[in-house]
Amino acid sequence: MTLQPGATATVKLQVNRGGHTGPAQFQVTGLPEGVSSKCPDLPADKTEGQLELAADLKLGDKETKAKVKVAVKVGAGQAEKSLDLTIPKVFVPAFQPAKEVLLQPGGNAAIELVVNRNEFRGPLDLRVEGTPPKVTAKVGRLEANGSSVKLQLAAAPDAPDVKQPVRVVGTVVGRTVAVEVPVRIDRTPFRVQAFRVVTLEPGEKRKIELPIERRSYLGPLEFEALELPEGVRIARATVSPDQKSVALEVVADENAKERVRTARIHAKGGSLARSEPIVIRVRREGEGFLPREMLNDPLLRRGSFGGRLTAKSKRALLEAYGGTPESEAAVMRGLKWLAAHQQPDGRWSLKAYDTDIENCDCRDAKFEEKVVDEDVAGTAFGVLPFLGAGVAIDRSPEEPKELAEYQSRVQHAIEFIVRSQSVSKEDPLKDGRLSGNMYAHAAATIALCEAYGLSGDRWKDRLLVPTQKAIRFIAQAQHKNGGWRYAPRQEGDMSAVAWQFLAIRSGQLAGMMIGSDPLVRAERFVDSCAAGPEGAEKSQYCYQPGEKPRISLTAAGLLTRQYLGRWKKDHPDLAAGCKEIMKNLPPESGSDLGPIYYYYYATQVLHHMEGEDFDLWNARMREHLIRTQVKTGHRTGSWNPNGVDHGAAGGRLYATGMALMTLEVYYRHLPMYRTVQKKARRSIDPFAPAETLE
Repeated sequence: MTLQPGATATVKLQVNRGGHTGPAQFQVTGLPEGVSSKCPDLPADKTEGQLELAADLKLGDKETKAKVKVAVKVGAGQAEKSLDLTIPKVFVPAFQPAKEVLLQPGGNAAIELVVNRNEFRGPLDLRVEGTPPKVTAKVGRLEANGSSVKLQLAAAPDAPDVKQPVRVVGTVVGRTVAVEVPVRIDRTPFRVQAFRVVTLEPGEKRKIELPIERRSYLGPLEFEALELPEGVRIARATVSPDQKSVALEVVADENAKERVRTARIHAKGGSLARSEPIVIRVRREGEGFLPREMLNDPLLRRGSFGGRLTAKSKRALLEAYGGTPESEAAVMRGLKWLAAHQQPDGRWSLKAYDTDIENCDCRDAKFEEKVVDEDVAGTAFGVLPFLGAGVAIDRSPEEPKELAEYQSRVQHAIEFIVRSQSVSKEDPLKDGRLSGNMYAHAAATIALCEAYGLSGDRWKDRLLVPTQKAIRFIAQAQHKNGGWRYAPRQEGDMSAVAWQFLAIRSGQLAGMMIGSDPLVRAERFVDSCAAGPEGAEKSQYCYQPGEKPRISLTAAGLLTRQYLGRWKKDHPDLAAGCKEIMKNLPPESGSDLGPIYYYYYATQVLHHMEGEDFDLWNARMREHLIRTQVKTGHRTGSWNPNGVDHGAAGGRLYATGMALMTLEVYYRHLPMYRTVQKKARRSIDPFAPAETLE
């Protein structure tokens, strides 16, 4: 008999009693160590029995042979027989060592695991143990006489970076057959440092050298450029293993149009891939970017809001400054969300924007519990994005067609703001006031000024007085030291001053008559909040005099400086402040909107400066806003206020309004320092009313 380790076998026993009576009793001897037997006695009336042998799993390291003796006793009679028993040697297959499997989140890979059979002939069922988080693994069956098996691995898109082996395990006669497969999940196995601006004139050819950062992948890489602007070409390139840079040739056709695009440098190594943004700008020296028929519009003063008036001008500005169809789609989603949450009387409520809105689950009752109950501010943040898109009370850009449907929304919102204005012949701190909160008053004043400037003559006549009174109230509410805060004539802070000054500037751009005294006093207060390093004291700003600088208030202070009109584009403190902003770029990834107050001001500062800093900032800012916008359910088009600076006070409506105005930067205000073609040799006063921007 041959008995496999771990197995049992039976042998039929026949007893010839030879006239003896009584039960038959058996005795088994000569069993090898690790083999056991069962052989029950036979009753007196039986002549056939059964011997059962069982071999321990531990046997089989070598072949074992034994002569087993089975003796029987019936009454006084005895007999004995021998059984030749063999425990064969067990042949166990073994895996060859496996190489590391490198995966990116969202990627998959399949590898062949090679097996040395070692005379093992049968099939082998296998399983996988110890998979990393968010990774699934599947292994095939080793078929009889097969020499390899396939292991398949897939990482979920949100799989974390980790280095962890998986075990492929099988069992042969109680013996574990296993191999460890090193698995590494690496979101960035390599990276080409492409984030830069490449500026070309039409017909120009440039070579650029992009460093390659290698982490877990050292093999060859193939490069190609995707989503290039029309008329620009970059040839494909290949680099050898371990090479630390790639040289690319960028060519602009002779007829390439002036525009900027965020292209992508796509690198591929085996199943791994990584794309990095690169900003390509085609520049035609001396050419304008606005339709010529617009050049006489009075709203085309530097920094003004005439660029949003028509679909044609908006397209031109989007092309010139890096807006995309995706960014405009995000704006339209946001406007749709705002429209769905406006109350019948024209207001938006910061705190209760969901009141009587069917199926609305937008408000986070816990997080937004302490949102300020301020309808004037809510209405300002609700209507300003519509005005930013060019929608006035009685006009709108021709495209998209939905914008025309929002004119009534703007009208009702402006009417609500006007109705909220107090009138008092006796008290200058009440007459013209839109809200007891100076922040709310400033935001609503900006809305009135823009509505006045963008609307036709009939509405200008209706809005002139309330707009002038709102501006005058700001002047009356100013503290003697030049600042503003939460209530009239309080000692100022830089944040409130920035909002009040933008309201005054909006009035100037709309054509309001404004004296110079409030501006002179405001400039003194801004000076008092300067907190930059020695030699560049006015490059950074703090909340109140004597405090440490904050990046958000630095951006607010710099924008105020720009609109004050006394600093030229090359002012050293302005350049130093912009450098500080560029140290605090929006994130490459992430799902939270984050410090939108800072982003709102910084985006405008850099937009007015134009150039490569804005192109880089915009490439990050635009994609961050698109990525973090909610795109499912009733909240579609809005931004979550959780994690937003001032989000607990302003809520979802504030976060959404600020994000939309930031996303409209391309056309919401024209840049302040761009050369006017017909008077290019002369420096331009930002407050000069006669010149238009080309």
